[in-house]
Parts: sequence; C-alpha cells; structure tokens
Amino acid sequence: VRPTPVCIWGTHGLGKTDIAVNFARQRGWKIAYCAPAQFEEMGDLHGLPFKIDPDPNVHGDERTVYMPPDWVPTEDGPGLLILDDINRAVDRILRGVMQLLQNFEMFSWSIPRKWQILATANPDNGAYSVTPMDDAMLTRMLHVTLTFDAKAWAAWALENGIDQRGIDFVLTYPESVTGKRTTPRSLVQFFRQISTIPDLHASLDIVHVLAASGLDVETAAAFSGYIQESMAKIPTS
Repeated sequence: VRPTPVCIWGTHGLGKTDIAVNFARQRGWKIAYCAPAQFEEMGDLHGLPFKIDPDPNVHGDERTVYMPPDWVPTEDGPGLLILDDINRAVDRILRGVMQLLQNFEMFSWSIPRKWQILATANPDNGAYSVTPMDDAMLTRMLHVTLTFDAKAWAAWALENGIDQRGIDFVLTYPESVTGKRTTPRSLVQFFRQISTIPDLHASLDIVHVLAASGLDVETAAAFSGYIQESMAKIPTS
C-alpha cells in the first residue's frame, strides 16, 4: 500500500525543504528532488518518447515508450521524493502531477517501492505568485502547516553554529521573525555575515548596513538598538 503524499505549507524562508531533507538524511533515506515550477511542458514530467521495435522484420509491432526524467528515483527506498514549491507550477503541470500524487506513477513510469512523496507550498492568500490547487488535488495529500517557533529555532541554531549573539536577539525579539524580508533564512544569512565581527558595537555602521541589506527596515533598526542597549548581555566571541 502506498503512503499518502504530504504537503508542508508555510510562508517563505521557514526552512520547509531543509527540514524535509534533514528528516530523510537522519534516517538514511534516499532523496530525489524536483521543482515543478521549472517545467515548461508535460514532457518534463512524463519524459521524452522514443520508439521500440522488438522485431525489425515484423511490421506494426513498433511502439512508443518514454524515458523517465532524471529526477525520478529508480531504486527501491526508503526514500523521499520532494516536489518543491509545487503550487508555483503552472496549472497544466499541476493537473499532470495529480496522477503522480494519486498512484505514485505516470503513464510512462512509476515510483519504486518504499518511497514517500512530499510537497512544499506557499499559502494561496494573495501574497505569493502561486497557482490555486482545486479540491481534487488537495484531497490527494495530507496537509500540515509549518510556523516559526523561536525556542525550536534556537535549539537548531545552536547545533548548527549560528552566532550566539543572533540567537540571543531572536529569543529576545521573536516577533521580529515575521516580516516580508525577515525570515529564519534571511536571519541566518545575516548572522553568518556578522559572525566574523568580534565587536558589534564598535562596527555598528557596517552591521546596520548588512542588516538593512537583507532584513526588513524594522528588524535592522531593532538589531542596532539591541546592540546599543544590551551589549553587556551579548557575547563578543
């Protein structure tokens, strides 16, 4: 029995894809990845056709078969097939994906045994350039919504060597991680940029420039204020 595909919904920069990849790696699963938004035509989904002629001496036994795309897994799992940002694909591609979600196969190929399909998607709330999925497609998947949790993120950040000063800031101002440009992803980029600066207060101008280049204006200002007001609490090494 095939498992039901899962779709992880969430705003941008939460780490939906990274969480899925890490989940699979921690369990030793194989990983296959594709981004349906990059598909230009149905051939990108079901593969390119070629002709087979079993017996050249027999006329009429020829048939057309399809070569699976290179993102299609070929070995038995356990494995995870990630359909990343699935609802950024055009409507025609989404309709083609429905059979894959329902039967783990296209007319031209099938997913091997012990594979799970996982999709990621941004909300269809007017804030993102996405294609609506109708009920027929939605009911082919189980749906979960990923939200930001400062304590859970801090635990991950500590394990992954994120600058402690940045972790302290997020734990102090968790509401700052809800902006348009301020996301867990953009914060990690910023904290890695400042990790080589031993004294943030002495380098406040460059720190603010770096913050403003990748974060919301409000977050950049909040971080600069945090440095000025709380330096005694921020480790410098």
